[in-house]
Amino acid sequence: MNKKLIIIAIMVFLCPIVWAQKQIDRSQELKIGQVMPDIPVQPVINYKQSNIDINSFRDKVVILDFFDTFCVNCISAMPKLQKLQNELGDKLQVILVTWQDQKTIEKFYQTNSFLKENKVKLPTIYSADLLRSYFPHIGVPHTAWLHRNKVQAITYSDFTKAENITALYTNGTIQLPEKSDFNDGLNSVVNVVSKDKDIGSVRITGYQDGVERTGIQINVDSITGLQRTTFYNMDILGAYTAAWSKIKKPTFLLKDERIIWKVQDSSRYKYFKGEEGVNEWLLKNGITYERYDKIKRSDSLQAKIMLNDLNAFLGLKVYWTTKVLPCLVIKPLKNKHKDPMPLKSEGGVEGTDVLAFMIDYQGAFPPIIDEAGAKMNIQIDDYSSLENLNQQLKVYDLVIIEGKRPIEVLLFEEAM
Repeated sequence: MNKKLIIIAIMVFLCPIVWAQKQIDRSQELKIGQVMPDIPVQPVINYKQSNIDINSFRDKVVILDFFDTFCVNCISAMPKLQKLQNELGDKLQVILVTWQDQKTIEKFYQTNSFLKENKVKLPTIYSADLLRSYFPHIGVPHTAWLHRNKVQAITYSDFTKAENITALYTNGTIQLPEKSDFNDGLNSVVNVVSKDKDIGSVRITGYQDGVERTGIQINVDSITGLQRTTFYNMDILGAYTAAWSKIKKPTFLLKDERIIWKVQDSSRYKYFKGEEGVNEWLLKNGITYERYDKIKRSDSLQAKIMLNDLNAFLGLKVYWTTKVLPCLVIKPLKNKHKDPMPLKSEGGVEGTDVLAFMIDYQGAFPPIIDEAGAKMNIQIDDYSSLENLNQQLKVYDLVIIEGKRPIEVLLFEEAM
């Protein structure tokens, strides 16, 4: 695994997911509030027959939960959906929907021990090209709510809760934050900038409904000719780390130990996993940033300006510093092998700096520091414990010890 791939992996870890804007046919797309067309019966498994008539559930709340078998978040949410179906079956019909074929989905249910353990057996429509044309999307999970022959909501799976289902069933309508993978709502978010008169603007707002969540984008606006710097519906910690990564490429993962909070409530800035889903949390804590500049700058300089904007508008002081913390340290062995064994030259990690990243990535260890600086190819098969790591590292004349070192930390401080 080379350094370039490691940098990419770090960036994926630090920054929110940004879905690729694929060309998708939206000519048949159904919008919230539209009447549902008559849908022909769809092929299904986990149902009393081999096809299912969605139209027959018009008096119930119908949840169409789009997924695929590669989506970990989709699969982890299925027991919750099954529980809702079991509890609210008189009001609710959950239907899973996927583009994948029958053979793939049948094998998925037969071999997935997590679903078996949680007794998940929800009706699942496969090869769902028609439903995907009615509800086009880029990222999954993607949830469409139907009731009384209308599209009532298109949202994130976080909002599939008993109270929302009951409210829709009782009232006949519901307002939930819209999930949009196509940024249709941007016209309501951006400032209208005059090419001739305005020299720039900055706008920071809260969560913008109906706008796709994106990472930092720096480009030239085709209409105004101004440099446009934006991100949408991002967590505050993610915004800072994404900006910093444009100034200095990260060489480590930002584990919890590397963040120092000097704030009243850190949960405003970072999502801590709990009962509340990340999209519910973003609805309350996510921010949107837009800046237009007549002066065109490099990405790194623009990122520094963005950090100044965030500090000024959010009342924060966020910066890198060092702190002595417990950590692991990769060191060369003092007593080296007199007759070293021949080592493989391919298939491992390239150097101890990359090894440090891989150990950090496991999530089970304190931050790790590389003091060996070795550039050899290192083969590690078992990351389960420090003892097992050291057993494998002996052949390379390396050892990992526990210690304390000054390490880089990101300090979040609220301005007084």
